Amino acid sequence: MPALSIAFDTIIVGALALPWVLLVIHLFFSDNEGRIGKLVKWVKEQQQPALAGVLLFAMTYSLGSAVSRIAQDFLDDDDLHVELNGHLFRVGVTEASIRADVYCREQRLVPQTLVDSLTQPDEFSTKDLKCQYTGKWVVPQPYVFLNDAQSDMAAQVFHIQEGALLLKGTDPNERLRQFHDQIMVLRGAGFDGWVAFSLCLFWWSATFHSRLRWAVPLLYLVPGSIALYHHILERAVSQPPYMEFTWLILAAAGWYVLKQRRPKKKRGAQGTPAAQDGQGKFRFVYLALSAFLTVTAVLGWWSTERLYDQQVIYSYRALSGDSK
Repeated sequence: MPALSIAFDTIIVGALALPWVLLVIHLFFSDNEGRIGKLVKWVKEQQQPALAGVLLFAMTYSLGSAVSRIAQDFLDDDDLHVELNGHLFRVGVTEASIRADVYCREQRLVPQTLVDSLTQPDEFSTKDLKCQYTGKWVVPQPYVFLNDAQSDMAAQVFHIQEGALLLKGTDPNERLRQFHDQIMVLRGAGFDGWVAFSLCLFWWSATFHSRLRWAVPLLYLVPGSIALYHHILERAVSQPPYMEFTWLILAAAGWYVLKQRRPKKKRGAQGTPAAQDGQGKFRFVYLALSAFLTVTAVLGWWSTERLYDQQVIYSYRALSGDSK
């Protein structure tokens, strides 16, 4: 049971990935889709629930472990940015930008001695921070360096404080652990929902006759290419391109779905062409539901990430006995 409780959040993330795994099977391996039912029937006939449970646990845990790592990088990767007209256009909602914004707003609670131990004299001061661009989607070019320095400093201080709190044990940090588990689950759920939404979007686009449907995968190819370009130039080899790989593989998957699922034409009663999905019927509710669940999970992760960072600051201050 202790091992199961430790892996519980990972199993949840893996279980939430099963819907888009089934979508992948339906869209790309529709000829073999019927074998899933036969496999489930065969498992029931074996009358080995313990063995089936172990296999299901292994599958969901492995899938959840992979998705959790990709989702963490996806929501904390600043490679997707463009410099234009003296401004840096970026994704403002990342783990690093949220943390920097929280630490800037709560800088009066961050011990200056802790900051001084990480910097050179007069290099950085919590009293002189200009935080108007932390967490913003558009940053003027002269403030980019200061913004990056703030993010790096917030990350260093956060990890030191979080590490110090974890050394206190589990009982004093029960609320902190709950926030951490919620972040992992919501982050994975948001990523799972986004993949499911993307597959539903490709499936829905394939039902149209317009040639504009071929432009839908470009919505994934362009940001993926931009992020990969910055990743190659600015990142170390030790940092895998999880986000870039996801964008590009979804773009390729989109073109494949559009090619394989061309809408068939048949004559209506008046002799006018009518569109019909080539393989299976798509319902718009799939697209709407996946979009709703994705947005809900991401907003929940966003809010919980802020609460977790604030809890680390307050807990460190309380447990360290620093009341100044």
